[in-house]
Amino acid sequence: MFGFDFPTLLMIAIVTLAAFIVRGLSGFGSSLIGVGALSTVLPPAQVVPTYLALELVTSLNLLPSVWRHVNWRSLRWVVGGSVLATPLGVGLLARLDVDLMRLIVSACLLAIALFMLSGLAARLAPRSAPGALGSLLVGAASGVLNGAAGIGGPPAIVFYFATTAAAVGRATIIAFFLLTNTYVLLLAGGSGLLAEVGWQLIIVAAPFALAGIWIGQHGYSRLDDAALRRLIWRLLVLLGALGLGAAAVRLGV
Repeated sequence: MFGFDFPTLLMIAIVTLAAFIVRGLSGFGSSLIGVGALSTVLPPAQVVPTYLALELVTSLNLLPSVWRHVNWRSLRWVVGGSVLATPLGVGLLARLDVDLMRLIVSACLLAIALFMLSGLAARLAPRSAPGALGSLLVGAASGVLNGAAGIGGPPAIVFYFATTAAAVGRATIIAFFLLTNTYVLLLAGGSGLLAEVGWQLIIVAAPFALAGIWIGQHGYSRLDDAALRRLIWRLLVLLGALGLGAAAVRLGV
C-alpha cells in the first residue's frame, strides 16, 4: 500500500500516533520521537521533511486554541535569534561531529529535566521569563543547534517551561515550532531538499498525526498546571535519555 509493506505501514501508524499524542499533550516532542524511530526503517531524507510538514499542519490545528496564552513578547526575540543563528549552525555542520553534539545536548537536557523534577528547582528556578536579551540568546542557541544538528527545540522548551506557567509554555512552544518549521521548510524548498520528499509517507502518516493531536489535546484539557509541568519534565527526561543512548550507540561509546 502506497509502496510500503505491512510491517512498515504498521510502524508508521504506531510511531506517528504516539508522537503526536505527545505533541498534543505537551506542544512538542513529535519529531524527537518520530524521526528517530522511523529513520530506522526509512531514509532520514524522507522522514525529516515529512515530520516538518506534519508538525506545520498540526501546529496550525493547535494554534487557535492556545493563541491567547502565547507569550508573543518574548517569542519574537526567541524566533529572531533562531533565524539569525541558524546559518551559523549550518556553517558548523561540516566542522563538528553531529553525534557528539547530540550526545552533549541530550545529556544536558536529561540533567536539566532531572533538576527541574527535584525539590531544589522550586527554590532556584527564576519566577519570570528573562527579558529581550535572554530571549534572544535562547533563540540563538536554538538556531545554532537546529542548523548544526537538527535539534533546536530543547533550549526553547526548557526556557519556557522553566520560567512561565505550563499553559503559557505549551502555547508559546506550539507557536515557536510553527514559525521555525515554516522557516526551515522555506530554506529546504529553496535549496531543493524537498524534491525527494515521499508524499506517500505524508499521506499515510497524516491521519495518525491528526488523530494523535486530537487525543493529546483531550488529555491536556484534564491536566492542571502542576500535573502538566510534571509531565513535561518527565517527558524531557525520557527524550534526553533516549537521545543520549542513541548518540552513544552511534559513537560506539
